[in-house]
Amino acid sequence: MYLTREQEKMINGEYGWVAAKALKVIVKVGEALGAEKLVPITHAHVSGISYSNIGEPGLLFIKELYENGGRSRAYTTVNPGCIDLLGYSHIISREYYDKQLVINKFLEGMGFKPTYTCIPYFHRIPGVNEHLAWGESNAVIIANSFYGARTNREGGPLALAAAITGYTYYAGLHLLDNRVAEKKIVLPKNLSEDYYGATGLWIGEHVREIPILENAPKNIYDLKILLAAAAASGSHGLIVIDGLTPRETYRISDHVEKIFVEKTSLEKYMGEEPSSDQRILGYIGCPHLHPSELFWLVKYLSEKSSPRRDNALLVSIPGIYAETYRDLLEFLRLRGVDVAVGTCPIVSRLKNGFDIVVTNSGKAAFYLRRLHGLKVSLSSFKKVVEAVYG
Repeated sequence: MYLTREQEKMINGEYGWVAAKALKVIVKVGEALGAEKLVPITHAHVSGISYSNIGEPGLLFIKELYENGGRSRAYTTVNPGCIDLLGYSHIISREYYDKQLVINKFLEGMGFKPTYTCIPYFHRIPGVNEHLAWGESNAVIIANSFYGARTNREGGPLALAAAITGYTYYAGLHLLDNRVAEKKIVLPKNLSEDYYGATGLWIGEHVREIPILENAPKNIYDLKILLAAAAASGSHGLIVIDGLTPRETYRISDHVEKIFVEKTSLEKYMGEEPSSDQRILGYIGCPHLHPSELFWLVKYLSEKSSPRRDNALLVSIPGIYAETYRDLLEFLRLRGVDVAVGTCPIVSRLKNGFDIVVTNSGKAAFYLRRLHGLKVSLSSFKKVVEAVYG
């Protein structure tokens, strides 16, 4: 692989052994993928920082990087951890509270922004053809598909290495030649919001190539539900949204196969609807909620008092919203909403006591079923609230 003089200095240890080791890892991965050079990045997003996932070995690894001078050389944001940062949640376990705070301290000491969110594209909007190194599958697919940026689906350690060096390998979705749509998926017209998560799960399970999506929703809030689900059940880093994805950021194959999706094909992903005698956990916030969605939730709950019987509503939001939207969060708590800040049920331990989870998130359904063994029903944003409050 060709390295610039600056990159040679880094890999030879002139900027410390942490940067040297990180760059060697990136070069090795790049060479394995056929990359001929490295490319500077403007934004890294580091996933895989939850103590419930990485445990003590992961904590010690991050500690070693911090104590030996590892520092960010690019704008770097951080994924959610496994704790509610404000400590108010009754559903997210506090088992690893102190351990997660230690990890957070090291990450922030390395110069990473304390965002603790899976939606970095709302914190800092990526530009068309901007090179990123992002972990977190939903962030990657939104960056490529909605904004027209360029990033591969990086694992946590590789995104961390990119943050420390400021470089990533020039291969995969960084190259226009690898951003070629080979399928066209035609969705039913006027598909209701209830089915966006199921649609994403179907795409991820049935389509391997980069597709063009016809009749897809065009607003970012609905798209993040659909695309996050596709990235969860499949390996997609780019899905072209017809009429929305910037045209200069992808190519179309000369031989595109057209696939029609029937609504009946989506039903198996929806799950059973909850019954009146079940204890329901409603969950909204996978991916994390944007402020606009918080305002929608406040509107829906303005005439509600508290959840029915033993039901509960869990909402997860970015850590950076805790202070800015303090009054909104207090309103929600007074309405009985369990607001979890800077965390995610998927990478956390949950307190039991519910018979079924009702959510609008296909991604959450995918992982809660597999990792937590929970029964999950898919619905729309508003219907999730109605299921809990009546």
